[in-house]
Amino acid sequence: MTETENDQMQGTQVFRPCSRAFVVHYVAMFICFVGPQINPAAGLPPWLGLVLGLILVAAVVYMRWGQEYQVTPRGVSKVWTWTCRRQEITWDNLGEVLIRRGLTQTLLQVGNLILQDKSGGPALFWFGLTDPKGVKALIEERRR
Repeated sequence: MTETENDQMQGTQVFRPCSRAFVVHYVAMFICFVGPQINPAAGLPPWLGLVLGLILVAAVVYMRWGQEYQVTPRGVSKVWTWTCRRQEITWDNLGEVLIRRGLTQTLLQVGNLILQDKSGGPALFWFGLTDPKGVKALIEERRR
């Protein structure tokens, strides 16, 4: 079996940010929605807290369901599904794959991947993956 046939058999694998990655956003939403109601002396009017909370809800919905990360036979890519935008790095140009996790992400067992582009293009940033080490291993395996 040739390398091209092997790539075609493997197909495209799609990853999305997981819900746990947005816990900090959920806390901020709660503070925006409930904070001005509980403590009116805080200086934030209740209507403004509602507007800020709704903006956060829209941002989480967009980040959670509006983008996906793909490992394809051609390379790796980030796709914004609602705007039909795509950023791609081919296997030939894929540089180092880095895992980035903060304290909160480590506790929530999620992480980010940064995929460097050897050709000098912008790096891909994959946010909120459930198993970043497994995804990195998959990318390294498919790269060969």
